[in-house]
Amino acid sequence: MSQAIARHDREVRKLAYTDALTGLANRLAFRQTLEARMAAIPDADQRLALLFVDLDDFKRVNDTLGHEAGDEVLLRFVERIKTAVGLYGGADSLLARFGGDEFVILLADGDAAASALRLAEELVVELSKPLSLSGRDVFLGSSIGITVFPDDAVDATGLLKNGDIAMYQAKLAGKNCYRYYSRAMDHAVERRVHMEQ
Repeated sequence: MSQAIARHDREVRKLAYTDALTGLANRLAFRQTLEARMAAIPDADQRLALLFVDLDDFKRVNDTLGHEAGDEVLLRFVERIKTAVGLYGGADSLLARFGGDEFVILLADGDAAASALRLAEELVVELSKPLSLSGRDVFLGSSIGITVFPDDAVDATGLLKNGDIAMYQAKLAGKNCYRYYSRAMDHAVERRVHMEQ
């Protein structure tokens, strides 16, 4: 009985912390890991870096080829992302799916900011290569936002917000590129919200 309960608890925990399609960590698991790593940083010289990766024009795949094909494209792009993270992310990196076609990568090893740059450059190249699916070539790309702790934010909420803002700026810059977060981006977002109001 106790073994069955323990097995059930493990299954429930896996469902709660894992993305069903990709098997990656989900938003909840990522957030908990990020907060734990931020709290465990021993000195002010160590950095963590986040990369927000959004696949450009992914909706077009679902609209033209269907959702099953879209899922297959996502899984194949996840393999490309995993390969790049394995090459440039370090042993303590974490890749998560935040939903839809949005992924977040946490880098904690060594010079995380420099690793983030190398990884972003690699992802822009790898994710822009065509993918063959059912006899058709699918062309996407990626917009990537980069933010660094503690330079850009002092808590997980701020860091996640800044990564999202930087990714949106990469989309505005023409897509298939990366942008670092800067405080000027906050001002641009505030001005846009003010104008909308």
